[in-house]
Amino acid sequence: MLHINNACIAFGTEVLFSGFSMKLERGETACIVGQSGCGKTSLLNAVMGFVPLKEGSIQVGETLLDISTIDSVRRQIAWIPQELALPFEWVKEMVALPFGLKVNRSVPFSEERLFTCFDELGLEHELYTKRVNEVSGGQRQRIMLAVAAMLNKPLIIIDEPTSCFGCRIDR
Repeated sequence: MLHINNACIAFGTEVLFSGFSMKLERGETACIVGQSGCGKTSLLNAVMGFVPLKEGSIQVGETLLDISTIDSVRRQIAWIPQELALPFEWVKEMVALPFGLKVNRSVPFSEERLFTCFDELGLEHELYTKRVNEVSGGQRQRIMLAVAAMLNKPLIIIDEPTSCFGCRIDR
């Protein structure tokens, strides 16, 4: 499903990392951990085609990522960034955005399906009608996880999935 081979990301002369490889098959879950600033988010952005690799390759499904296949790769991925800095006043608008994107227009939106996902994630249905600034960061991220589930993409990428959940991770 996701194959990263010998990836190297550099900005100018600063190499964030090199020689990174991983293989993730359908149904598997992986967590990429490392110190702050080591390139975890840059790697996820590279998988999305936002950041180019200096060396190596990325393949999503059967598609090798390059400039001509970025749209095809993105159609296979539900992406939830760490900061949901979206210019929306209402949660309802935030939820609607992915369904209006070119890559998702064939996926119908259903409040019933959304609320089923809300139930599975322990979210109250009332959150859907709240203002975005009335909803915690963890709730926003789980709302977008519900949306990602509705989009039914083969690959879900979540940047810093525990950053907004108020949990503590010990080594």
